[in-house]
This record gives sequence, structure tokens and C-alpha cells, in this order.
Amino acid sequence: MKDRFGLETRGDPEAVSALEQAVGALFAMQPEAMGFLKTAASDPDCALGRMLGAYLGLMSSERGPGAAGLARMGEIAPADAREAAHLAVIRAWAAGDWAGASRRLDDLLETWPTDPIALNAGHQLDFFLGDAARLRSRPAKALEAWDPADPAYPYLHGLQAFGLEELGDYPAAEAAARRALEAAPRDVWAQHALVHVLEMQGRSQAGLDLLEARRADWGHDHFLKVHTSWHAALFALETDGPERALALHDAAVWDGGPDPLAMTLIDSAGLLWRLKLDGVEAGGRWDRLSDEWALRDEGAWYAFNDLHAVLAHCGAGRLDRARALVDRMAAGAAHPDPSATNAQALRSAGLPAARGVLAFAEGDFEASVAFLAPVRRLLSVFGGSHAQRDAWQRTLLVAALRAGETGFARVLVDERLAERPESPWSRARLTELDALSR
Repeated sequence: MKDRFGLETRGDPEAVSALEQAVGALFAMQPEAMGFLKTAASDPDCALGRMLGAYLGLMSSERGPGAAGLARMGEIAPADAREAAHLAVIRAWAAGDWAGASRRLDDLLETWPTDPIALNAGHQLDFFLGDAARLRSRPAKALEAWDPADPAYPYLHGLQAFGLEELGDYPAAEAAARRALEAAPRDVWAQHALVHVLEMQGRSQAGLDLLEARRADWGHDHFLKVHTSWHAALFALETDGPERALALHDAAVWDGGPDPLAMTLIDSAGLLWRLKLDGVEAGGRWDRLSDEWALRDEGAWYAFNDLHAVLAHCGAGRLDRARALVDRMAAGAAHPDPSATNAQALRSAGLPAARGVLAFAEGDFEASVAFLAPVRRLLSVFGGSHAQRDAWQRTLLVAALRAGETGFARVLVDERLAERPESPWSRARLTELDALSR
């Protein structure tokens, strides 16, 4: 039967309807997606329902949940070209060919431009790959192809807003995000894009004001609640200081509880490392974080996760763990298969970024600069957002200051202040630099 997007979709009417609702809820980052997905996947004929479950496992960014999602999907004999195309994407992604999976999604969306599963998976994969151009262009093409009357249509503006932000077009990103939120107040991804705009421009108080004004829309359980709280903590670090940032960390990012998601550990490590660069002690938080990462040896699956594990081990002072992980990353970088996306990310920027942090923790600030400076404009290759990768940009600046490389440090400070003229952190580094230069 045809679904509401005009696409032939296998399954009984209840399963197809549930699949449509699951995808709509995923665009909104709302947890009810899982209930709809369970209904869709329970129909043995609804192959795309089971495939969407596999995609969600892969979107966790961890090898374990990805493998579990594939196991739940089971064996599928594609009934048509669209199902076969999705199956090829999933198999490539699961095999570690993330870039190849992205290209296969390009082909799929060329043939079926209104496919919401492909768009959703593609947007998340583009984020994992740090591909800002595709983060913008996939939603832009969807806006041309989709029916504007479809209830999910406003969410496309939210997707586009994030891509525009990652490309540095902040006015257009803010306009697209606000357009999405006006039509769909529950669109926490559009809010997320707007928050990123404010972060990148150093508008921290505006960010806190936005989140407080919209708390009713994002303060409940959804897939971005922890990450949104992380953004609130980053803003608070600039406006209110480390005590408030740590309080938000413990209350809403990670309280040290069991079985956190990798994305939770990423946010925790990114925030605590920023505090460490400022000389703020985090106590036992580092030990708990290091222990959690130590349980997750993914075998060089995703450099972005491993890089945050290096932050955690270095923050805890467990440098033997950090060195062992960097050695495993180096072994992963040596993988000769050109379709091993993670190996390419490690070779080009991930491994130097890890070594730069380790050298910083060892007190060798000149080596830290030597590792980080050549790749500072290449960090997007290992995924994530500009805001997340700023942990390495800050490390480079602090290392340059401590190494006495005042000329290079001034270049870095000037670049930050050009983007974030009101940023207290950047202004503090300028004051520190001026003191060193006297």
C-alpha cells in the first residue's frame, strides 16, 4: 500500500500508519517513536519497520547497540528496490563504511526524494560524519519535494537550520529554526539548531533565556533532553561560572548513574574538560566517567566517541588508560581498507587530536600544540558539531598560552573574538595573553 508520502510500503494498514507516526516522532525527537516503531515492526510484512529499528541502533553511534539493532531486524528478503536500497545502506553502515552508507542514501533519495526514513537516517549520519554541506542540502531538497501540507513538513526547516548553522550561516540558520518552531513548538531539533547559533556567536545569556522560555517544550523526556541540558551548562559556564555549570551537569547531564548512553558520556566529558582547562576540579566525577568509558572498548568504531574517552581518562589522571586507547586508535588508523571510514577519520585528524590532548595532560604543551595546530581546521572529519569540537580548539589555545607561543595564541584569540565578541572565556584568554606579552 502507499503511505502518506506517496511511497509503496509493505505491511498491514495499522503497521504502515504506525511507521509513519514513528518517523514523525523521530523528526520531533520524541520518545513515543519507540511505541509506534514496536507496532510497525511487529508486522512481519513491514520490513521497513524492522529496518528503521536497525537504523536507530546504528544512530546510537556505538557498535553494540548497532549490532543489537541488526539482530532484531533479522533476515529480510527485499520485496522491491526501495527496501533493497535501505538494506544496502544498513549493511554498509554496520560494516564501518559510513561514508559509503551516506552515498547510498544520496542515491536512495534521488529516486525517492520523499522517503522520510532515508532523510532522517541521512541527517544523523551527516552529523556523525561532520558533513555540514550535506546537513544543509538533504533537507533543502526535501523542502522542494515534500507536500507542505504534511504535518512533518515544518520539521524540515529545523533540519535545514542545523546544517546552515554548521556551515556558519548564522542569520539564515536562526531564521529557519524560528520558522520551524513557530509551526512546530515541539521541534527540539530546531531549538537545538537555534541554541547552536547562540553558542557559536557567544550569545550565552540569550541562550539561557531561550531555554528557560521554552522549558515546557524541552524539559520533559525526549531524545535531546540531556544534550539540551549540556548546552544550558555551557551557557551557564559563561554567564554564571563553574559552580552553576557543575550543578547543571549533576542534575541533568549525568549524575553518575548506571548504564548511561555514549552520548551522555560525551556531553559529560566535553563539559568537565572545559572546566579542567579553567583549573576547576571535578572530583570523583572524572573517575566515574573514566570507568564508564573503560567498559566500552568499541575497537576503534567511532573516533568521536574515542576522543571523548581520551578526555575522560586524561581528566581522571589515568594516563595509562589514555595511552592504551591512543595506541588502539593508532592501530585502527592503520586499517588499509578505503571503505573503513573511521580509519580515515583517525588518520586525518582524530589521532592527532587524541595525541594533542594526551600531551596536554602529560604537561608537554609544545607537543600538544604541535599535534593540534595542523588539524585545527580539519576536526569536522571525526564528526560532531562545532560546539562539541570546541573542546579541542580550547585545548589548543590553552596549550599555546602555556607553551609561551604568544603569537599563535593571539591568532587563536582574535579568531574566537571575531565570532564571539562578548564571550567571557575568550576575553579572559585575551587578558591572560596580554599579561604574558608584557
